Amino acid sequence: MSQSIFTSKACRNCDFRHLCVKSKSESEPRKLRLRPQEEHQILQTIRKQQGTDEWKDRYNTRAGVEGTLSQAINAFGLRQARYRNLPKVRLQHQITAVAINVVRMVSWLNGIPHATTIISRFAALGVM
Repeated sequence: MSQSIFTSKACRNCDFRHLCVKSKSESEPRKLRLRPQEEHQILQTIRKQQGTDEWKDRYNTRAGVEGTLSQAINAFGLRQARYRNLPKVRLQHQITAVAINVVRMVSWLNGIPHATTIISRFAALGVM
């Protein structure tokens, strides 16, 4: 990634300054970071794909899986395996998956709702 810095004097009288510089202050110089062209094109393609319904459906699936992985890691200690060979590690993961399903089923039968997302203290300041 390359970076170019323009002096504030060069940007001050430009007709397109409002399109280029986010700062309201005229004393701050314009800093422009440019990615290599191939990387930029890939990034633009990915950003266009994010607007499609197909991508949003795939992302929703990912969001559900991340909740399950978080529960497996935080509540059941799945980050570290207790064993060293692959069959035993695989068995540990399968038993952990069964345990997660049992915990979720018991919670569902008892009418305990899923935990809500924790709102940070900073974000809570804006919520009234």
